[in-house]
Amino acid sequence: MHNNENYDEFKTLLEDYLPEENTNKVRVKGKIDQKDRTYSYLDVPGQPTTVRVKTEELENYEVGDEVEILLLGQNDSEEDNFIIGSRKRIDMEDNLKEIQDAFKNKEVLKGKILRKVKGGYILSVLSHQGFLPNSLSEIPMKDGDKMVGKEVNVMVKDMQKDKRGGDKITFSRKEITVQKQQEEFDELAVGDVVDAEITDVLDFGLSVKIRHLRGFIHISEVSWKKLDKLTDHFKKKDTVKAKIIVLEPEKTNIKLSIKALTRNPWEVVAETVGVDSEVKGKVTKLLPYGAFVEIADGVEGLVHMSDFAWNKKRVNLGDYIKVGDEIQVRVLEFNPESRRLKLGIKQLCENPWDTAEERYAVGKALKAKVVEVKDFGLFAEIEPGVDVFIHNSDYNWQGEENKKFSVGDEIEFKVIELNTEENKIKGSIKAMTKSPWERAMESYKLGQTVEKKIKNILDFGMFVSLCDGVDGFIPAQLASKDFIKNLKDRFAVGDVVKAQIVEIDKEKERIKLSIKKIELEEEKRENQELLNKYGTSSTNE
Repeated sequence: MHNNENYDEFKTLLEDYLPEENTNKVRVKGKIDQKDRTYSYLDVPGQPTTVRVKTEELENYEVGDEVEILLLGQNDSEEDNFIIGSRKRIDMEDNLKEIQDAFKNKEVLKGKILRKVKGGYILSVLSHQGFLPNSLSEIPMKDGDKMVGKEVNVMVKDMQKDKRGGDKITFSRKEITVQKQQEEFDELAVGDVVDAEITDVLDFGLSVKIRHLRGFIHISEVSWKKLDKLTDHFKKKDTVKAKIIVLEPEKTNIKLSIKALTRNPWEVVAETVGVDSEVKGKVTKLLPYGAFVEIADGVEGLVHMSDFAWNKKRVNLGDYIKVGDEIQVRVLEFNPESRRLKLGIKQLCENPWDTAEERYAVGKALKAKVVEVKDFGLFAEIEPGVDVFIHNSDYNWQGEENKKFSVGDEIEFKVIELNTEENKIKGSIKAMTKSPWERAMESYKLGQTVEKKIKNILDFGMFVSLCDGVDGFIPAQLASKDFIKNLKDRFAVGDVVKAQIVEIDKEKERIKLSIKKIELEEEKRENQELLNKYGTSSTNE
């Protein structure tokens, strides 16, 4: 059955180029008697007259040479009496046999492209013309006209007889390639190492050529490392060595591997590295959840962000490392089969939180270095992996000058909260000094008389400043022994008043004073003085 889809298109074209068949052809041998420019004449034993052959068919023979020819018929001319013969037809028959043998044995022939026609090319092979379809020519369409007159190697794809008994021959260049491919493919074996030329770099692998064969290297077989973009490492026409890992005869398909040329680095590393090993590595990538560190060529592990520091505060990886850094890490998990490697940095030292209750006990005074300043407070490092948080309300006591801090500042603080479950410490800078209330308790006692400036006047009373951060309160009913409807009619902010401490509420940290008591005591004293002097008091007048 004919497999060429272009056969019907070209078979008619060949009709004009095929020689006429002779049903009564006879092969004989004769000697050349005479040669002129157009014809040569031969003496053939057993023939009644001379045999005439076109001289162009005997250009390789001389007068006197014996030549085998084919008798085609008698010349009917009355003037000349001779037999028509042909050497070319002998050659044509012999060549046709050679072509048939080549078809049978799948041998390569040499031909010349005579012209380009619709659907392909007319080819001359051993004096016989045939058709070379475009689909079997392996000639790019743009190069078609350039190939006319060129010699090419071909194989016979198909031979059939036409309606006149002539031979219709289909040639193919593709068959040569297919045959070479099959021969080359049959020579290959799984495990062979070959040189492959890259023909295309794809997202998922490399298309390659091994002589006349095509192959493919999947991205997972390119390297033991994870490669995100193959174009960063390979380009067309690069030559790479690769090992054959799969041969598919039915498709003449080859799958190869570059990484198979080297030992699995995970297995190599496993010979010397295990859980709890300390190793050096190079930071290859920073991600929101951690950093990848390469401890050997093709062996990467993840340092999760939770394994950078013992504290549980979300860390900024850029504060610790950057891509390209060489760092020391500890192996936490290692499974070469699944290529899983978990690494840690904080595990290089003991967990400081194991002894936190003793070393960071509430009330303990410590030092730290400010590492981060926020609007609401600051974080300071006590030691690697241990941070303290200090809210801005714990910078200074109310009434004191507001303190400001910068990264790198050394601070002293007291621990006011310790949470060992969440690895958190809260500190207070102001706790390092006595509070204004504590200082006030050292300076003021119940019944003490003070003279202080009025700080604020309200409808229900007045506030006086006792010391920084502590005010005293004088209720309106204690502002005078006399009834005062409006305090501002008698007092003004900034006035210095004499008052007695009549109440100290330590729980609420409040101090109440009375001007009235002072006035009443002074009035009583004056009366007593008058009584002592005159025997009478002013109240009796």
